[in-house]
Amino acid sequence: MYRKATARVGIDVGGTFTDVVLVTAEGEVHTAKVPTTPADRVIGAVAGFRRILEISGLPASSVGFIGHGSTMATNMVVEGTGAPSALVTTRGFRDILELRRIARHDRADLYDLSFSNPKPLVPRRHRFEVTERLNHRGEVMLPLDMADLEKVAEEIATSGVQAVAICFLHSFLNPEHERAAAALLSARLPNCFVTASHEINPEMGEYERTSSTVMNAMLGPVCARYIRNLGGGFADAGFNGELLFMTSNGGLAHADLVAARPVLLLESGPAGGVSAALRVCERIGSPDLILGDMGGTTFDVSLVRGARPELRTSSLLHSYTVRAPSIDIDSIGAGGGSIAWIDAGGGVRIGPQSAGADPGPACYGRGGARPTVTDCNLVLGYLDPETFLEGSFRLDLEAAREAIRVHLAEPLGIGIPEAAGTVRAVANALMAQAMRLMTVERGHDPREFTYLCCGGAGPVHAIDLARELEMRRVVVPPAPGLFSAVGMVVADRQVDRQAALERELSGLAESEIEQGFKELEADTRKVLLAGGAEGVDAVLQRRLDCRYAGQPDSISFEFPDQGYAAIRAAFEGAHRRLWNFDKPDQPVIVNNLRVEGRAPTGWRGDLRLAPSGSAPEPWRERAVFAQDGYRRLPVYRRSDLPVGTVLPGPIVIEEQSSSILLGENDTARVDDALNLLIDL
Repeated sequence: MYRKATARVGIDVGGTFTDVVLVTAEGEVHTAKVPTTPADRVIGAVAGFRRILEISGLPASSVGFIGHGSTMATNMVVEGTGAPSALVTTRGFRDILELRRIARHDRADLYDLSFSNPKPLVPRRHRFEVTERLNHRGEVMLPLDMADLEKVAEEIATSGVQAVAICFLHSFLNPEHERAAAALLSARLPNCFVTASHEINPEMGEYERTSSTVMNAMLGPVCARYIRNLGGGFADAGFNGELLFMTSNGGLAHADLVAARPVLLLESGPAGGVSAALRVCERIGSPDLILGDMGGTTFDVSLVRGARPELRTSSLLHSYTVRAPSIDIDSIGAGGGSIAWIDAGGGVRIGPQSAGADPGPACYGRGGARPTVTDCNLVLGYLDPETFLEGSFRLDLEAAREAIRVHLAEPLGIGIPEAAGTVRAVANALMAQAMRLMTVERGHDPREFTYLCCGGAGPVHAIDLARELEMRRVVVPPAPGLFSAVGMVVADRQVDRQAALERELSGLAESEIEQGFKELEADTRKVLLAGGAEGVDAVLQRRLDCRYAGQPDSISFEFPDQGYAAIRAAFEGAHRRLWNFDKPDQPVIVNNLRVEGRAPTGWRGDLRLAPSGSAPEPWRERAVFAQDGYRRLPVYRRSDLPVGTVLPGPIVIEEQSSSILLGENDTARVDDALNLLIDL
């Protein structure tokens, strides 16, 4: 049963820092940043929990809830460090992972004649075939050969794999064979993680379904160990409350659910920021936001329209397809820790290589010698070496200058500040382009949106990005450097369920659609209850996936519940927005029914970070580099700014781990929820 926590903690394990936020029952907020420990991320997460208890002065027993997000699952796929896995599939489909379906389109390097496909997720020696066959209606053509399967089990037992993915032809319409195979393999291979495609992605598309299921298998053993060790580490620190995990759909889920379906943990960290952004939407009365999250490794862009996040049901991760309901987030390698370098043509490039947490940027003083975006911002005066993380983490200005001199300034034949400014300009251009791809190329005008910046480096670049896209307002939320961790505290429990139809809309009875939705809703409520949401009314949202006959990909949209004409109109409206045309005479195919279930259990109170009183005087000055050289500007500490404060630019407002520079005629105001509203 859901228990209201006396204090709630959010922990976001990023590539460079682990962010921790604690919110008391009265809304008092405490924050902490500790270095991420890449060798074992559990160590850093538990260290962050212990640190936040020290800062807040609260005992571990007062914490009733921890929400956790991490980039771990994504990193495993990108780095190829998942568990060794086997694939069991229908005879004749052993090579589906290599045949693929989207090997050449939707890629920036489409015209690269030297391109080679990434290696398949499972080597051929670990891909096994069994005799069985269903037709396109899910009817049995060949029964599952259990003797065949027994032989496969014997081979897998001696192969050294730790996980098994099962994906049979047309099993999304009839999972009978997959269930039988999963039962036998689980019994014969008790030490293997066994997963079947009808549980992960019951949907048409053999390659996409197989890829998603294999990815779930690869993540399973490692994520299960991480979840187990994390829970044990928190318990050793005195925590005996409820531990939930942020999933890619922006909601929290119980450990048992994500252990069985770890593919849901992909995009876990960035999804927390979107969950927090939805609460900001509610408070500032602006339902349309562009969210830019600039952390140590990446810049993540997402869109909120009508106070709801943009969603997707399929995505590419390191060129591999994964199907799982997720917030639509576009990431580029332009974080604060991204390394700046000069290419063969003499151009300045940024990323995708990152200095990470160890050794980190040169200014961290841990042995890093390559210049990063953070080093350049420090040299330009956008960061203060003495007050970063409230003075607990002093930055080495001279190390940053030396890295820029050796690797950028001297090769380019320019001064150190000019080289740093060039890097900053390139970083801004990359991030602005990512924002255009999310808006302009999808039929949205960015000038109609508010820009909400977060991440440790987000505010440092926010004003420049907003000006580039002609946006009029920037919002800096409380604790922007820990915004995703705040999202772990305010997010609700959420479960997504789907069922395949693959039927023409005109041939479907309305009663069939209604019956399908009712079954999904019952299953959704059941999963929410099993995850600890007893006593909380679930909010259910129906969605449909449709496509024109002959199209390969479907579009997901909210179910209008007003008959065939309304369904077709809703689909064609979504199609026009995405592709700028429709086909009134073309049949519409219904691919899937979907139900999104949400239990509103997240924190809903006010946050208290700043004192009340009159606006303070600047506490110091800082030299900031501009086109005409360094200029000294007054610096205000955000923690000193009470509700209602109005400050005109040009000034610097300093955060715990970031700062923001207001230009001439810009105005900043602190609202009732402690958001910093900046009008350009």
